[in-house]
Amino acid sequence: MVNPTIAKPPAGAGQADSFVADLTVAGIMNVITDSITAHPRSLQKRIGPSEIGMDCTRRLIHKLAGDTEPDRGIAWKPTVGTACHTQMEEWFGAHKDEGYLVENRVTVGQIGGVDITGSTDLFSVNDRTVIDWKFVGPAMLKKYKLHGPSNQYRTQAHLYGAGWVNAGYEVQQVMIAFLPRDGELGDAYFWWEPYQPEIAEAALAKANQLVSLINAIGKDATLAMYPLCDERFCPWCPADKAKQNATI
Repeated sequence: MVNPTIAKPPAGAGQADSFVADLTVAGIMNVITDSITAHPRSLQKRIGPSEIGMDCTRRLIHKLAGDTEPDRGIAWKPTVGTACHTQMEEWFGAHKDEGYLVENRVTVGQIGGVDITGSTDLFSVNDRTVIDWKFVGPAMLKKYKLHGPSNQYRTQAHLYGAGWVNAGYEVQQVMIAFLPRDGELGDAYFWWEPYQPEIAEAALAKANQLVSLINAIGKDATLAMYPLCDERFCPWCPADKAKQNATI
């Protein structure tokens, strides 16, 4: 449940006025939260290219097994990112004659015999470059400028590169555009490197090995082979640790 702060009643306002204000805010928040919860991104269960490179193997196992993630509350930041993606799609969609392919679905490979597809943010045909948008806050933007993208983001970029190659295009490089969610456009950071198909191949191979293990010995036994992580954004390991502690 989301509980926003509502301003105190101004001078001269009565209880009825405050009641109306509270009802208005409640209605607004209900529409926002219900819409976020019902968005296809929130309901997606099949693994996509953006998740295959996750550093936490246990999290990857849960995803491959089709488990529903523990509740982390309303996904506001991803929703802002989705809205920004929609705006970029509109802008670059108006420039398709300049060699931009926008939000095209590609098949990056197979996991467990199933085609894995994803929608790529942007492909510059003329530059043979795959581009992925990331809308981030100041702290993460600083981190990426210093250390480059996470393994998950880097793998995602190369998987999309593989997808475009599978679609018959030549890919020379992959790029991640880290755009400021809070700040000015000039704060943006564009990371890139030559396309390396072996990165995509290794990620798919790992996922397929895990699927084979899950099918052979079960999810729980597969999870037991890997330690809990301490990643800040992993929704599974804190929940799994709590379950383990509860049984001690």
